[in-house]
Amino acid sequence: MVLIKILKRRDAASIIVAILVAMIVAQPLSMMTQRLASKISYVNNGPYGYAGPGNGWKNEYLFPLVWALVQLIVLEILAWIYILANRPMPRKK
Repeated sequence: MVLIKILKRRDAASIIVAILVAMIVAQPLSMMTQRLASKISYVNNGPYGYAGPGNGWKNEYLFPLVWALVQLIVLEILAWIYILANRPMPRKK
C-alpha cells in the first residue's frame, strides 16, 4: 500500500514511480497477450512465439492490429479491477 500512497501524491517522485510500474507491467502484459493475439489472428507461430514480418499479410497487418486491441482490452480490465479494489469501503453505523 506504500506504492498507492506514493502515487496519490502530485510530485515528481510519483511520476517516476508510475513510469517504473508501467515499464514493469508492460513486459508480462505483452508476453501474455501475444499468444492470445496469435490464436485469434490464426498466425502460424514457431515454438518461440510470433513468426515475424514477411510471412504473409496476417503476420504483417492482422497480427499487430489484433495484438494492440488485445493489449488495450487487458489494460481496460486491469484498470477496472484496480478501480473496484480501491473503492472506499462503507463504514458501519
